[in-house]
Amino acid sequence: MKIQGSHPLYRLTSVNDAKSAQRTNQKSSVQNETVQISGEGQWMSELKSAFENIPEVRTDEVDRARKDIASGALGSEEDFDNAVNALMHEI
Repeated sequence: MKIQGSHPLYRLTSVNDAKSAQRTNQKSSVQNETVQISGEGQWMSELKSAFENIPEVRTDEVDRARKDIASGALGSEEDFDNAVNALMHEI
């Protein structure tokens, strides 16, 4: 069945078809645009790269530090302060 004339349903279909065609044309023009990453996105990318560059854990140094702590050669209040200060300077 073909609807002809000025019936309200016919006009509604025509308007919807025209809007659909406009959306299709708008989508094709969007393909040429560029995308910019937000500051947070750039920061996350840099953070990920920095994380990937962290050196492996040196288990020999960890073992030595554990032995020094157990013997009392490491772990004084002064050692703790020096470690905290060193970490704060890295940040």
